[in-house]
This record gives sequence, C-alpha cells and structure tokens, in this order.
Amino acid sequence: MIPPLALRFRLEVAAVLSFALPLWLLTPTNAAAAADPLSPAESRNQFQIAPGLKIELVAAEPEVIDPVAIRFGERGELWVVEMSDYPHGPAEGELPRSRIRRLTDRDGDGRYETSETFADKLLFATGVQPWKGGLIVTMAGEVAYLKDSNGDGRADVRETWYTGFAEENSQLRANHPTFGLDNRVYVANGLRGGTVVDARRPDAKPANISGMDFRFDPHSGDYAAVTGVGQFGLTFDDFGNRFVCSNRNPLIHIVLQNETLARNPTTAIAAASGDVARSGFESKLFPISRAWTTSNLHANQFTAACGVTIYRGDRLPEAFHGNAFTCDPTGNLVHREVIHAAGMSFASQPGREGVEFLASPDEWFRPVNLSDGPDGALYVVDMYRAVIEHPQFMPEELKRRPDLMLGNDRGRIWRIVAEAAETVDESPRRADKPIAELSTPELVALLDHTNSWQRDTAGRLIYERQDSSAVEPLKRLLEESPSPIARVHALHALAGLGQLNADHISTALKDNSPRVREQALLLFERTARDDQSLRQSVLRLSSDDDAKVRGALALALVPIAEEAAEVTALAEIAVQGADDVWTRRVVSLAAG
Repeated sequence: MIPPLALRFRLEVAAVLSFALPLWLLTPTNAAAAADPLSPAESRNQFQIAPGLKIELVAAEPEVIDPVAIRFGERGELWVVEMSDYPHGPAEGELPRSRIRRLTDRDGDGRYETSETFADKLLFATGVQPWKGGLIVTMAGEVAYLKDSNGDGRADVRETWYTGFAEENSQLRANHPTFGLDNRVYVANGLRGGTVVDARRPDAKPANISGMDFRFDPHSGDYAAVTGVGQFGLTFDDFGNRFVCSNRNPLIHIVLQNETLARNPTTAIAAASGDVARSGFESKLFPISRAWTTSNLHANQFTAACGVTIYRGDRLPEAFHGNAFTCDPTGNLVHREVIHAAGMSFASQPGREGVEFLASPDEWFRPVNLSDGPDGALYVVDMYRAVIEHPQFMPEELKRRPDLMLGNDRGRIWRIVAEAAETVDESPRRADKPIAELSTPELVALLDHTNSWQRDTAGRLIYERQDSSAVEPLKRLLEESPSPIARVHALHALAGLGQLNADHISTALKDNSPRVREQALLLFERTARDDQSLRQSVLRLSSDDDAKVRGALALALVPIAEEAAEVTALAEIAVQGADDVWTRRVVSLAAG
C-alpha cells in the first residue's frame, strides 16, 4: 500500500540548493514508517543497471560516511569529502563536522579498505582538487588549501585563498573545484553568488559572482568571475567544453565566455549558456523506487539534478564515452544522456527510453556525485540517507520529523565497469609506479592516454612543475600524435608553460581535426589576437566545415575591425550558420 501524499513525497524546489543535495526526497514522516537501510551487499543486489555493465562496491561505512565528493590523487589514493554537517550544521558551541578522508586499497582487491582522516572540523565542505601535494578545498564561504607538511597523514597547513562566497544557506555553496584543460581551476557558484576576493592580497579587487561561476590560476592566484551558473556539479568534455547543472536542469553547456562578451558591451546577448538535455517540465525520469512530489506536475522529472559528469574513461564500452551522467537522489537514480554536436553547442537524448542508466528501489540510495577513476571506471558517490531534503524546504509540519538524520553513520562509493572487466582495482595499471613519481617527459607521454584521468592528472602535474624538459616532447606530441585529444593537451600544456608561440598555433590551425583547429582559434583569441602573422590562416577558417570552428573564429573577431577581409569572413560565417542560434549570436557580437 502506497503511503498518503503527506507521508512520502519528493520535494521540488525550482530555485534552490547549491548543493543539489537540496531538494531531496522525503521518506515517511515518522521513523517507524521509514524503510530499513540495507547492507552494502543487499543494496548492490537491488541495482538496475544498463546491459553489459556491472556495479561494484569500492568503500562503505565505517570507512566512509556522508560522502558528497571524491577525487583520486596522483599516488592512487581516493580523497573523500564527507559532509556530516548536513542538513543543520553544528549546534551553537559545537565544532563543524565535515571532514576529508584519504582512502587506500592496500591489497589491490578493488576495495578501499584503509581510511584515514586527513582534515576534520571543516564547515560544509563540498569539494576537493589535488594540487602540489595538497588539496584545494571548497567549504563554507571560502576556497582553502590544505596540506600535510610533515608526513603524518594529517593536514597541518591550512591557507585561506579566496573568501566571500555566499553562506546564507547551508546548501547553496560553492563546490566542485576542477582543474581544466586551460590550466585553471573552476568552481561552481552554488546559485547564491557572493563577492570574492583573494584573502592573501590586501588590495585584491572583488569579483562579483552573482549569476556566474568562479575561476582562478593556482600558480599566480589571478581570479575572475566566469560564465555560469552551476548549482552542484561542474564537468568538462575531452576538448574543454564546460557543463554544469542545477536541480531542474541536468545538463547545461557554457557556450560563450564572459571575457569575450566584455569586449563588446554594447551588444546584448540573450544567453551565454543553454540546456543540452530536456529540463524542467520537459525532463522525464523513470525511478523504480516509490517517491512522491509535492506537485503531481513534477512527478518523474528532474528535481535534484546534481553531480553532472561527462564520462571520459576507457573501461565502459565505447558507446558510453562522452555521454553525460547526472544524479537525481530524489529518484534514487543516475540518468544518462547521449550527446552530439549541434551547431556551436550540443544536443542530447536519453541513453535508453523508459529506463534509467542506474536505479534502485532502495530509497536510501542517494547518488549525489560521479567521477572518472584512474582505472577508467565510472564512480558513484552514494550519501545513503533516509532523508536527503533540507528542512528549510519542507512544510512546517514535517520539519520536526524524527528521521531527518537517519543514515548519518552510513555512506557508499560504487564503481561501474563493463561486465567482462576484471573485479580488481587497476589504478596503478599501465605504469610501474604512481604518476606522481614519473619524470616530466613520461608525464607528457600520458597526455596520449585513452583514459581522461591519466591525461588530466599528467597535464596538472606538468603545470605544477613548470619544468622546461616538457617543451620538446610537447612539440613532438603536437606534431606527431595520431590523437586529436593528445594534440589539444599539448597545445594547452605549452601555453601553461609560457611556451606556446605563433608557429604552434599555425600548425594547429591546419590540423585535420576540427577540434584541434577550434582550440587553436580559442588560444589565438586568448593569447595572440594581435599577431598579424596568423591573421590570414585564421580568416581562412571562415569556410570551415565545422560549426564550432567557424564560431570560434567569430569569437576571435569580437569586436570586429573594419578591415574588408574580416567583414567578408564574418559574412561567410553568418551565411553558413544561419540556422544555428549560437552562430547568429556570436556574429551579432562580432559585428556590433
């Protein structure tokens, strides 16, 4: 018998939650009516997963509790952010309860059985990004840097880097610090914004991030507001396209960068980002758990989209590569969208109609985040709570329910791989030693790897080291690698070392891959717009067959000069892209 609406429902809040943990599913209003939690083994047996795949347990309580984000480090360790503050935060006089744990799999069986506390007494921690042997951490109102300087496994260094992120709501907070292809760390806003400053610089200029996301250079400290806005989720594809999500919008593409818009402030653009997947009332989900919404209009729709991730690993079948995966913890599921190019942006359709990529009837299963792993698998962060919805968004009669904290002693992390894959943790595979111990030329070679984690980690370490021995191998990679992804990484790695020159851009402008040509234009726009030696090669791409290449050229022309060749190029772009709304927008921006 299905409980009455007042007892069991999923709360939709269209304008809330930074932490997409927000809106989450309400289970029965009294603890006695709540379903019992399942053991990890029992929960695993409940999963419905796409054909040809299997799901394995990576870690569970007590090794991990209340996980909301994970990152793998360059030594094979698994960093886990635990938000035990959720939902109320510490009571007056109590210490914060968020912490960061380091998990290791010492016997190589695939289970991360060893758990150590790296940092605790943190307030509403939401994400981590490894950097120079420590961690960049997003938490209440700030971006901080934590590091163990004496080798005892505990963070004894804590530096506050940026402050001013909104703190009014316990959920709507900055999150997902992510190192990008361009050697910058991006942070999702969390919806509530703020006025951010560098806490290390007394004369720092404030950056208003209302309606924006945030970006900074971890080397120089330079920072800026960037086009957004992400709620709880931020991800990149293989070529640096940035995607975010909000509770009703599972997949948003950031198409236009605010730096480009700022070059022509007199031309108004309707939007700088747009939905790729169906959103709001048009979205459609197929949960296999029992869940109700406060409004029948929102049943079986996204109400808590979070943790969006573009899968870029190599341990699922090829059909899954480049797909977007978004969690909806209210529906106890992970949704899959198959992405394809559409003009200057993308479009998508569900991976399978009528059934989700991953779903469970276990109403405690709360997928809140996803990640690619060193082994090429897709990892699922399961907060495993009876109630995931924040009391602020409950009706008054439910705010005192006794089961709000049930599950705050639980948590799971899962791994999804192809059914034929071996059941082992392969984080050290294809290397005799951890990536952290590789020489710089060996790191360059990893930029040609089939798994994104290997490439991204190698790219980050190259940027960290600033080692000139990378330059010649990077040049060879740019000229000789058969992989467009590797050639793009080479371009950005050279830029990060301050070694990208006009010859490199010229080579890339002639590349046989449109994705490499597109990146060459973006780098031209950012670093070489005044280089006249490249002008002819750049303008020649106005007739390129690829819409994104033509669009990147139009962006590079903002604001357009009065030279006839540029006007002609822009006109050609306008004609070829007349049916693409984004091309029309960038042409108007360039011509304005």
